Amino acid sequence: MNGATLAREALSLLALPIAVIAAGHVPAVRTILPALGVTRGPVGWIAIAVVAAVIADRFLRGPATRRIAPRTRTLFLFAALLYVAMGLWYASRLRVSGDEPHYLLMAQSLWREGDLDLADNLAREDWRENTPGPVLPHFGAPRADGRAFPAHSSGLPMVLAPVYAAGGRLLCVVALALLGAGATVIAARLAAPGAALVEAGASAQPSAPPRAHDGQPFVAWLAALGPPIAFFSFHVYTEVPSALAATGALALLLGPSSSLTAAVGAALLASALPWLHVKMIAAAAALGLIAVIRLRGRARVAFVAVAAVCGAGYLAYYHAIFGTASPLALYGGLPVREQGTPLRALSGLLLDRSYGLLWHAPIFLLALAGIPEAWRRRWWPQALLALAILVPVLFWRMWWGGQSPPARFLVPLIPVLAAFAALRTDPGADARGLARWRWVLAALGLAVALFGVARPGDLLLLNRGDRPTRLWTALSGETDVGRYLPSLVTADAAEERVAVVWIAAFGLLLALDAAARRTPRVDRLFAGTALPVLVLLAAGASIDHWARPVTSGPSSQTIGTGPSRAGVL
Repeated sequence: MNGATLAREALSLLALPIAVIAAGHVPAVRTILPALGVTRGPVGWIAIAVVAAVIADRFLRGPATRRIAPRTRTLFLFAALLYVAMGLWYASRLRVSGDEPHYLLMAQSLWREGDLDLADNLAREDWRENTPGPVLPHFGAPRADGRAFPAHSSGLPMVLAPVYAAGGRLLCVVALALLGAGATVIAARLAAPGAALVEAGASAQPSAPPRAHDGQPFVAWLAALGPPIAFFSFHVYTEVPSALAATGALALLLGPSSSLTAAVGAALLASALPWLHVKMIAAAAALGLIAVIRLRGRARVAFVAVAAVCGAGYLAYYHAIFGTASPLALYGGLPVREQGTPLRALSGLLLDRSYGLLWHAPIFLLALAGIPEAWRRRWWPQALLALAILVPVLFWRMWWGGQSPPARFLVPLIPVLAAFAALRTDPGADARGLARWRWVLAALGLAVALFGVARPGDLLLLNRGDRPTRLWTALSGETDVGRYLPSLVTADAAEERVAVVWIAAFGLLLALDAAARRTPRVDRLFAGTALPVLVLLAAGASIDHWARPVTSGPSSQTIGTGPSRAGVL
């Protein structure tokens, strides 16, 4: 391709985005389409950077990019260094928040006093080691003897107790960063089930499923590397350990070896899940079912025996504390009053402006596109584990996770979703549909993570309910970016209409992606910048004139929502 051709292609890619950004500076045009106002802030520069990345990807693509196969230890070391650097920078400049001080207080009490009776710890204000406070108690149901008991599961504090003793909160951050790096490597492993993960001389056994393209494990690792694992690799929550345990067990069960060691390892990892959080019991049960179906002979017997012993110990623990062998005793039984609406929860997990996965990690749009391919390849174990992790969250009123970084309750699912995203990619010049955008989408997620971490004091990663999202405020100019994204924490008709707009927009992209795999003419839509620009403009216009109409001028933040009512979602 000569220089003149390269220049023409670059100009064709730049023309429409630059025209749209220029139109955003014309008041008369903004009167018709107020959404263009977002281009007058940092979003406009981000758009230019994205187009530049698309151009670079187009011109640098070649045979060398068709085979991307770093070794496992390289992937782990890179992720570990990134997470440790991010975590130490962030944690050394910001105190703990949300549930973090409670997990650390439990770890303190376990190490120093050998118990989980936090009354004396709270009285001494031991939490001041990690936050200036005040920290209000998070107590669950009382013990059988009437004493208060923490409302949080004890698994994570048990793991962190010796780590906290050795180095306090910062060493706990390092430990979680290493667990997060391990989860990204497992994502790569799940993208090539039945085959050894990219190692020198490694190959699948003849009886194993066909090995995926070498680039697919790399895409899965890259998808998992960004948010939300990147956020929770330095926040003291159970999500990253849960992701490592759940998907690590799955990787062992899907591997080419059915050895006793793999079976015992999978059983131990699965048995750790209920200790980390009660909501992970369903995931542990799903892994047990997968093991019974897939394993044979002594491996199956070993898994069942280890899981049974661990399960008995888990129930005995609750019986000793509460007088009943049920993990729900921690909450005094099934918390019916906390039940939520599954459809709203699912929409919010993906699209909520503060907690939605797709706004912070758009690479996972590829995971939705990869579901049909997963069905075709009969990835039922991955799908079963994904459902077991997801379903308990859908029926929980606080699906967003409280005061926390985005997509908290989806973190244990991320390695599986990353493998689904990798299924939709075909590394190299012949990538089709949404797969053409894989590098840009992954880069956007990593950019969001780095931007949020760079300014810890601004609390860009911490959200609370339906309050304005600091991240979008920081990225806004004259027009608030958050205005064009839905908040689904509470029922509001306008927010639901905004969500419907984006469901339609993403649905259109997924439909075109499916068609692009069969029709070159449709695939060409994904090669330029016109499709994403037009979809964004259409979504913005729909929000301005239907979902959340502007009532007093293009730069006003006053909106007309009509009567507040639920019913769209």
